[in-house]
Amino acid sequence: MTEAIVKTEFGALYLKKLCRHFARKVPTTMSESQARIEFPFGPNRISVDDEQMHLQIEVDDSAEIDSAEQVVAEHLIRMAHKESLTVQWKRHS
Repeated sequence: MTEAIVKTEFGALYLKKLCRHFARKVPTTMSESQARIEFPFGPNRISVDDEQMHLQIEVDDSAEIDSAEQVVAEHLIRMAHKESLTVQWKRHS
């Protein structure tokens, strides 16, 4: 598993954008403050509050962890084009 905390006050907006984008390709469920995106490499859970986003990816194959982190981070940064976000992943066994 890998996770990141991203400081932003626009987390709810980015959550909606990410889910709408990925829902075209993979199963996605979403509420106002939480989402689950079912990627082929494993599920991505997202939760948001007024100050941050919490991203968590459960990778089925550890060889895909770099790719999983890159896909989620790049799409989030692209969705937040008006804001400079930093996504720093922490890996857990």
